[in-house]
Amino acid sequence: MNSIIRYIKFNIITPRVLKFSIVGASGVLVNMGMLFFLTEVLNLFYMISSILAIEISIVTNFVLNDLWTWHDRQKKNLLARVLQYHISVGITAVVINWLLLIILTEFFGLYYLISNLIGISAGTLSNFVINDLWTFKEKRN
Repeated sequence: MNSIIRYIKFNIITPRVLKFSIVGASGVLVNMGMLFFLTEVLNLFYMISSILAIEISIVTNFVLNDLWTWHDRQKKNLLARVLQYHISVGITAVVINWLLLIILTEFFGLYYLISNLIGISAGTLSNFVINDLWTFKEKRN
């Protein structure tokens, strides 16, 4: 049992993963808050609201991840990082988050905010891996 705990402590619960998780939690709040606001207050259809909420959370998460989670890595230029982040997170957000939102809401009758949380959860691991290996990959000298 101690070897499992040790493995988790040194290989899974790293400072970068913890920072990514904190940024991700803030992104969930941004996404859910914007989805609710755009749908319930501005009366946009939830499928449209979700795309806008996803984009806003992508932007805020990029800024926080760039400045904090991967601040220690030598970086490519800003435009390259923004484009790579948008491609990696955007694909995951649309393919996993947005489609699960629609499928779970339309076909299984779940409340759209619950469907959205499930979609966000499903895309989290792939977001970390893609960004760690591609967007914020260390530049080689």
